Amino acid sequence: MKRSVADGVFLPNHRPVRAGPVEILIDAVQRDPDRDLFRWPGGGRITMSEFFDRVIRWAGVLREEGAGPQDRIASFCGNSAEFVALQYGTYAAGCVEVPINSELRGPMLQSVLDDCEPAIVVADAALADVVGPHLPAQTRLLVLDDELAARVGAATPAKPVIGPVTDLSLISYTSGTTGPSKGVMLPHGYLPFVASNWIAALEMKPSDVSYFSSPFFHIDAHVLNAVCLMADCVFGFTKRFTVSRFWDEAYEMGATWCLMVGSMGSALVARRRREPPQHRFRFAVSAPIMPETFAYFEDELGIALYQLYGQTEADHVTFTTRDRNNRGSAGWPCMGFDVRIVDEFDEPVPVGETGRILYRPTEPLMMTYGYWRKPEATAAACRNLWWHTGDLGRFDDEGCLWFEGRLSDSLRRRGENISAWELESTVRAAPGVRAAAAVAIRDEIGGEDEVKVFVVLEEDAEWDPEAFFAHCEENLPRFAVPRFVELIAEDQIVRGPGTGAIQKHLLPKENTAETIDRQRILSAPEAQPS
Repeated sequence: MKRSVADGVFLPNHRPVRAGPVEILIDAVQRDPDRDLFRWPGGGRITMSEFFDRVIRWAGVLREEGAGPQDRIASFCGNSAEFVALQYGTYAAGCVEVPINSELRGPMLQSVLDDCEPAIVVADAALADVVGPHLPAQTRLLVLDDELAARVGAATPAKPVIGPVTDLSLISYTSGTTGPSKGVMLPHGYLPFVASNWIAALEMKPSDVSYFSSPFFHIDAHVLNAVCLMADCVFGFTKRFTVSRFWDEAYEMGATWCLMVGSMGSALVARRRREPPQHRFRFAVSAPIMPETFAYFEDELGIALYQLYGQTEADHVTFTTRDRNNRGSAGWPCMGFDVRIVDEFDEPVPVGETGRILYRPTEPLMMTYGYWRKPEATAAACRNLWWHTGDLGRFDDEGCLWFEGRLSDSLRRRGENISAWELESTVRAAPGVRAAAAVAIRDEIGGEDEVKVFVVLEEDAEWDPEAFFAHCEENLPRFAVPRFVELIAEDQIVRGPGTGAIQKHLLPKENTAETIDRQRILSAPEAQPS
């Protein structure tokens, strides 16, 4: 029986980069100090030398604030070049970066801050009041306003710390499944190693300019920053993705490629222009990619589409490339990874059969060390010498990976992973709610999920859907606020033995006449039942 284990996609000529983020920054500024590193709409730009100066001054400010080696410096910021300068300033000060999702609110934000216990939180001025009430006792808040920006500009530059590539440099929080979000621990060597694989797979050139519109706290932004430093290309970005501005902003900045989540491509197809847009794109990277997105980008506009499979834990497990690209697949394992498809006993399954996706590194520094302060979760994920992803997939006869969905209890919406456990915990705190179960309603257009919650009310509780959604909006990030809610009686659900957990696979898979749509409440609240 042929077993599902695949080989690498570009092994022959590629070698990993052994360095840390501060080292690749110093190398880049020495090679070409006057080139653009960042561009943004409206003519904004920062050169390599300007960025490097900002980085070492941020390191100086952090030291003035008393930050010591391996102290955690959290950020709660929107997209900006200043945010990236803070990131690299954190590395240069010898500290550990903790980028926090700026959409988090209430208990979910509190949980992350309590878990990482940062010495300092740097927050955009518009977000300071959001994060302020949740700071741990010993944490200091720096508000990123004009006064702090001026202080950084006048600070004494610090000599960058270049520590071992094995030291911890970054804790990135990712969606929990059976508990709160987990902090993914990544070493200094991770970003340059991952970036070297991206550069090889995508054949990056110094003339390339990105168009990046996802949040900077994501691991993808961190990887792309390293790509642009190492390949001497430009990081073009915008604060937020909008269909109406996508093509014009990308053309203005001279973008030659972009990184999208699946819903972005679908939105661009759904609101396509009558005339083909002006563009300079030679390729785009996305996951997942719907058939109509391939038809629009590749067949109509001549923009090659590449797909990949990865996680925060390892952002570069498989790729499609110019030479190997099965449309709709996640590609082949890249340099340094073994990938396997297995059954529930970790035994490889036959080619073509769907099973659980596992991977493991064949080189050091290319994936997570595990989960911050969660040794049990780390042990569960890396059992039997393989990393267990919680995802499902299959291999075809060419050794190409096809992603088939999730095994774990999490959802994905607008490119963000959502912990069902955290969402349900928040919903249960809503007035009158006794129990809740969150499920995904498939969005066939975008290839992702809409969130639906089933709610069991307390005895004699009055049901007010407007108040329910208001509670969700106040305590959940925007991407996690449920689109649908449906009341269900306790005797209509089945609970598992021992745990008492609601058996979600037995809940109705489709919306019913009793399902309440939040979008209808927003547009015509009087039309909704109460």
